[in-house]
Amino acid sequence: MHPFSVLTIGIFAAGYITARWDLVTQLYELAIFARDHGVWTRAAKGFAVLSVFLIVLIIPVERIAAREASQHPRVGGGGISAKEQLKRRGSF
Repeated sequence: MHPFSVLTIGIFAAGYITARWDLVTQLYELAIFARDHGVWTRAAKGFAVLSVFLIVLIIPVERIAAREASQHPRVGGGGISAKEQLKRRGSF
């Protein structure tokens, strides 16, 4: 292999390893910051509030909509396709 290629690959590998190590270090510092500032408890509270919102509001509305849809099904166009309707009107 050409010496320039070996040097290039070595520089790339060193930069890649350095970048990965920096990323791991930043993630570790972020986890410590989140723990110190109560981010986990606030996230858990938010998750609980959204879960209650889903259970109390969204699910009953979905049930009502499903019941109404089954009681009042949509009526088709009498079994006639759109193409057939256009033919009968003379538009096709």
